[in-house]
Amino acid sequence: MKNTKVYKSDFFSQNLYFIVVFAGLLSLMSCAASKTETWQWEKIEAKGEPTARHEAGMVAYKNKILLMGGRRINPTDVFDTENKIWTAKASTPIEIHHFQPVVVDDAVYIIGGMTGQWPNETPLDRVVVYYPEKDEYVYSHEIPEHRRRGGAGVVAHNGKIYVVGGITKGHMNGYQPWFDVYDPKTGEWKVLPDAPGSRDHFHAAVASNKLYAFAGRKTSKKTGQDMALTNTYGNVYDFEKNEWLKVTDDLAIPTQRAGNAAFVWKNEVIVGGGESIAHEVAHNEVQAYNIKTKTWRNWPSMIQGRHGTGYVIVDDYVYMAAGSGNRGGGPELTTIERLKLPSETDESVAVASTNFTEIRKQWHTVELNFEGPKTSEDAADNPFLNYLLQVEFKNEETNYTIRGFYAADGNASESSADQGNIWSVRFTPEELGDWTYSAVLYHQDNIALKNDVATAEKISISNATGGFKVVASDKEGVDFRAHGRLVASNGYYKFTGSDKYWMKVGANSPENLLGYVDFDDTYRMEASNEEGEASTTNEIHSYPLHLKDWKTGDPTWKDGKGKALIGALNYLASTGMNSVYFLTMNILGDGKDVWPYAKPDEFNRFDVSKLEQWEIVFRHMQSKGLLLHIVLQETENETLLDGGDTGPLRQLYLNELMARFGHHLALNWNLGEENGPAHWSPLGQNDAQRKAMAKFIKESDAYNHPVLLHTHAQDPLRSDILDSIVGYKYVDGLSLQQEERTETSEVIERWKKKSEAAGNEWLITMDEIGKWYQGAVLDSEDPTHDSLRKYVLWGTLLSGGAGVEWYFGAKHPHNDLNSEDWRERNRLWQITNHARVFFEEYLPFWQMKPEHSLVNIEEAYCFREKGEVYALFLPDTKEATINLLEEEGEFQVHWFDPVNGGELQLGSVTTLSAGAVRELGVPPTTKGTKHDDWVCLLKKI
Repeated sequence: MKNTKVYKSDFFSQNLYFIVVFAGLLSLMSCAASKTETWQWEKIEAKGEPTARHEAGMVAYKNKILLMGGRRINPTDVFDTENKIWTAKASTPIEIHHFQPVVVDDAVYIIGGMTGQWPNETPLDRVVVYYPEKDEYVYSHEIPEHRRRGGAGVVAHNGKIYVVGGITKGHMNGYQPWFDVYDPKTGEWKVLPDAPGSRDHFHAAVASNKLYAFAGRKTSKKTGQDMALTNTYGNVYDFEKNEWLKVTDDLAIPTQRAGNAAFVWKNEVIVGGGESIAHEVAHNEVQAYNIKTKTWRNWPSMIQGRHGTGYVIVDDYVYMAAGSGNRGGGPELTTIERLKLPSETDESVAVASTNFTEIRKQWHTVELNFEGPKTSEDAADNPFLNYLLQVEFKNEETNYTIRGFYAADGNASESSADQGNIWSVRFTPEELGDWTYSAVLYHQDNIALKNDVATAEKISISNATGGFKVVASDKEGVDFRAHGRLVASNGYYKFTGSDKYWMKVGANSPENLLGYVDFDDTYRMEASNEEGEASTTNEIHSYPLHLKDWKTGDPTWKDGKGKALIGALNYLASTGMNSVYFLTMNILGDGKDVWPYAKPDEFNRFDVSKLEQWEIVFRHMQSKGLLLHIVLQETENETLLDGGDTGPLRQLYLNELMARFGHHLALNWNLGEENGPAHWSPLGQNDAQRKAMAKFIKESDAYNHPVLLHTHAQDPLRSDILDSIVGYKYVDGLSLQQEERTETSEVIERWKKKSEAAGNEWLITMDEIGKWYQGAVLDSEDPTHDSLRKYVLWGTLLSGGAGVEWYFGAKHPHNDLNSEDWRERNRLWQITNHARVFFEEYLPFWQMKPEHSLVNIEEAYCFREKGEVYALFLPDTKEATINLLEEEGEFQVHWFDPVNGGELQLGSVTTLSAGAVRELGVPPTTKGTKHDDWVCLLKKI
């Protein structure tokens, strides 16, 4: 459903059900306010005090607290919680610090710690055991030399001790993802699979048969990054499955820090204290991750920020003592404080209250999972047709109703599950502040296709209501989460978050990008060698040459699958490209290897695990600044669903894609490749069907993503279709195909003017340059790409185009269907990136119009904001002039090299006076590749 604004004056005209829910939340809010006012840490006035220390260990033994180790050799201080007395006991046999102690039976085990002086500490070579009843330290088993490290997370589980992470070379370097299990009875040491990420200076915790490792850092004094490399994401190990789980966005800790402590209470893993480069004072924030809802909330902050110590639970309280009050080595503390632990009632009230202490980030995906009825992809009661999950998200003035989807077991990308009881929703909040959500799962025959849910059955689901607070995004650079959502605005792309305009450049091939060997149930239905399209074999994409571009920390699925495709996208993003064009269904089309369905001949059941694996790739693309150019169909299959109508099968297809992927910030919905009938594919959609499809998407997409139409390559076939749709409010623009590259500028300018005159200025991107069999060939065939650079790249952008993508043709190596290596066109990406940088750094291009006639050179282009700036592409600069008769004042003259890029340069003429036709002078002498074309920039002084 469409995003709508809800203001206070008409709030209570909304659906009665949600009014009741909201009233209930207000009631809980009131209860929570009175209860949480007194929920705070208290300082304990004790008899005596412990030895001041940090990088120490704390552990509970029976009803007492043991404070152990730390810098220097210190006594073991014991705190009697009942009588509030500190007592000094035996000292450690050597200096021991940077460890997380654990209790097994009647002993405290110290493992994964360090000894020695900063910054070249050494790991312990033996397990040290303390027996509280005897007040005695002893050395136990030797730690294997190749697994020694300090600053590790350590937990006891089922009588064994697990060690994760740590660092091998003190504070210099050597942080590790290692994971081991030690049997304290036998001394057996077993190496387990590495964690997804390296970390040190943290505490681990066990909850519900899973190990949780949050926060910490990768300490690297050797590179001057002692505290800078804090970990964003946590890692989770499932003891039952014996595997590390996929790293998901919900595992991102709200406050990054190291030297933190951790403990578990009921359904939450709580992380508190720590140090970071954020501020000198140690962290006092305490944040809790709910392992059921996979959300974060704040617990009360501690009175004293501290790091290098631990949490212990005794009776109904959690305690913390000692540690360092600032980042680094001091001041070392002797105080102790405690917090009353919430009961089941307290916990539920605190989570449901509109204190909204579950922290989310603006423009980051909020993914919520709900436990509902168990079913399967092939169940007789079709979960895709007969169930409808709707989740309403509200903040003060905004209301979104977002469609959810069936998610099998909630981990299908890893498990390949086709059954389970998890239903999910993905939402991207744009507003800061407090949000509530309310979810309803409806059940009725074909309810997924109905707008009226009044008579449908409501199915009970877990976690149906809740709230969260949205804070500012912490992303930067090209990551779209740093800028907001891309929408169509006045013929260009614009970020809703920053109001910044954006120029699209990228890859149009391979169109069957998702026909990839590592996706579940992906294969080629049949090879093809038909005239008019690229030839295929039975082999699908594996992108082996891009495997080297995958980086540690990048996503994978199913024990390392996906690396080559992720690597390919890394490479493309590294060249400055920001868009990738791909089909989500090519049944009957050229590649015959991409579809979202469980079976390619059954169009009402979807492959959950495959789509979850697509989602992993899409999220990575967004983090790398790559727009998802989603092409919904090919010309050969336009009538495959409902004969071309937007009937039940097409609606279901579109709804599933929008529910699963519509939350992404940078996304185009492309109505279809070469949309409309042609002599080689006469069964195309007609005008009414095309309009109905566009209208359905626009009215169903909560986020108003641009809807584009991919065109035919020639007139009058192309213009016959476009004349019927120009001005139609549900189509935002054209994904242009153009056969003759020399005509690119004229075609774009013509349709820009027509759409503007019709009252809906189109966003036009030049996405498929012809001829069909050639396109953009390899660098080895065309090292400078002269005609593409002159007529297509600069001709498009200086004529009002919103971007370009490069199509690889059908009859050259690495073509539109079989391309495996984007490096084969590395020079083309470089040349394209030069143009993008020029436009984004030097031009207010969204305010400019083409006026090519102002330049006297044939095949030159002129783009101007009258009275302010002119950008000229000159294929030849000899005797070039610019008509400034309409202008006044002085203009500064700079030159830009379209082949080699770089900074603006000065030529023989540095300023021009307006009011006449002026010569532009001679551009600077270029080094390297010889070329005649230059870009001239005039800016009003």
